[in-house]
Amino acid sequence: MRKEPSITRPEFSGPPLPRGRLIFLPFVPVSELPGLLSRNASDRLTVGPGRLFYLKQAAVLRCGPGAPAGLMGLEKIRSLGLKEILLLSYCGSLSPELRIGQAFLPDKALSQEGTARHYARSWQGFYFSSLTTLNNLRRFLKRKNLNWTEGAIVSTDAPYRETTTWMKKLQRKKIMAVDMEMSAVMSFAAFYRLRAAALFIVSDELFSGRWTDGSQSPQVQAATAGYFYPLIFES
Repeated sequence: MRKEPSITRPEFSGPPLPRGRLIFLPFVPVSELPGLLSRNASDRLTVGPGRLFYLKQAAVLRCGPGAPAGLMGLEKIRSLGLKEILLLSYCGSLSPELRIGQAFLPDKALSQEGTARHYARSWQGFYFSSLTTLNNLRRFLKRKNLNWTEGAIVSTDAPYRETTTWMKKLQRKKIMAVDMEMSAVMSFAAFYRLRAAALFIVSDELFSGRWTDGSQSPQVQAATAGYFYPLIFES
């Protein structure tokens, strides 16, 4: 895709991102996490439609769910020396291999949202994680003795239109989970030649044809503390 300049460009200023690293949290079901971010941040900025927290080794963007909201924030933060994006979020399971509270590391995302195509071209509808960042996540998980599952995810704009027919079509394509942002974030990163990858915690299950919402469950709370907190506050 030709990198034609956009007519509309965000105006934004702030301190440079630590090491050019950004941790992106589009959805936070854990009530204590916002307070932890505030207490540990050396600086905070409002980045409509979200908040940017400066930690020692990275900055953390809290933003509203969905690809358009996320990329509005990323476009502004790009001017602060952005080099790498780590998307930490929650997904719905389309496979019995993924249960509530498990960690999922997708290597590619099928785009069913409307934002990704405005940045980079897909390969048969898929956008891919950056190998360097993906391998760094694998090494982190191994070092912490944490279990995870790898596979493909689909990103949607319509979380309440996940029908049985829709799900079965994706299962035939070996798509294991669903979120709302990953394909757009990977497309954004490809367009601007940034590194990007994602790690998810399964917050709900759809694969049986019935919806089990575990976003407030003890399993999700424990997995957030075990997987995300070390990445946010230690790495």
